[in-house]
Amino acid sequence: MAQINNSDDIESRHGKSSKIELVDAVGTEYEKQVWLRQLTRTEGCFESPIDISITKSKEIDLPPLEWSNFGAPPKKNKITNTGQTIVIFSAKWGQERPYIAKGPFIGKYVFSNWHLHWGSNDMVGSEHSIDGVKYPAEMHVVTFKSSYLTQEAALKEQDGCATLVYLFKLQDAPNPAFQIIVDALLNVPKAGTSTKIDPMILTTFIRIFTSDYFMYWGSVSTEKCVHYILWLITRIPIGVSSDQIDALRFIFDEKGDPLTRNYRDVRTVSERSVFHVSPSASKYSTLLPIPAHNYNNTM
Repeated sequence: MAQINNSDDIESRHGKSSKIELVDAVGTEYEKQVWLRQLTRTEGCFESPIDISITKSKEIDLPPLEWSNFGAPPKKNKITNTGQTIVIFSAKWGQERPYIAKGPFIGKYVFSNWHLHWGSNDMVGSEHSIDGVKYPAEMHVVTFKSSYLTQEAALKEQDGCATLVYLFKLQDAPNPAFQIIVDALLNVPKAGTSTKIDPMILTTFIRIFTSDYFMYWGSVSTEKCVHYILWLITRIPIGVSSDQIDALRFIFDEKGDPLTRNYRDVRTVSERSVFHVSPSASKYSTLLPIPAHNYNNTM
C-alpha cells in the first residue's frame, strides 16, 4: 500500500489515476482528510445530485463522525416557507452551537438549518436516487465550517459546506416526530411566511450516524457562482406516511401555485469518486430498512 504524505506530493507522484489505490492507502487521519478535500481539484467539480449504488462505491475507512450538542435544546425553532422549500431554523443554544467533526472533516462543521425536497407523487421527490430508484422525499441537514463564521462566507470556500442527506421511505403509520412539521404547515401556506414551533432538540428529527454512509463531492449552482458541497448520505431512511408527504404539496410557491416539485434531476457521476465510509457488514442493499425507532433523542 502507498503511504499518504500530502496532497501535492500525491498528485505529483501519482496523478489522477492514483485515486483508487489511495482509498486503501496507509495514512494518518489528517492525511486522509487532506487528500479527500483535494479531490475537487484532482477530479474536477460536478453537479449534484447523483445516483447512489453500494456496488459502485469505493470503500474507505475514516474516524467515526463526532456529533456535539445536537441534544441541547435551542431557545427558538422557526419553520419558513421560502417559496422553494420548507426550512427549519433553530437558534440560541445555551451551550455551543451543534456541530459535527472527525470523519472526513478538518475542523468543526456547525449546524445551519434543515430543509425538505419532495415531488408531485410518492414515486418521485428525493433529489438523490438509490440504485436508480427515487423516494418520496429527502431531508438535507446543512452545516458549514465554523472557521468561516457564516454560511454565506463558507459557500465561497472549497471546503466550506457539508450536507447530510436522509431519504424518506413510506410506512403505514404516521411518524409522530414528523407530524410536528406537518401540523405547522397550516401556518405557512404562502411563500415568505414563517411560524414558531416549540423548541425541540435536533435529534427529534435528525438521526445520528457515525459510519456506514456514502460520501462524494458535488456542487449546487446559483445565478452568481458554483458552490462546492461535500455530501454525506446515510443508509438509514426515515419512515413517514403517504398522507404526511402529501401535506407538503399543499403549500404555495412564489407565484401562488402549489409547490409540488422542488427536487433536481440526477446528474452523471462522471469521473468523481463516491465512497462508502467505514461500511457495516450489511451490504445486501444500498438503503437499509426503516429502523424500529425513526428518531433517536440522545447526543
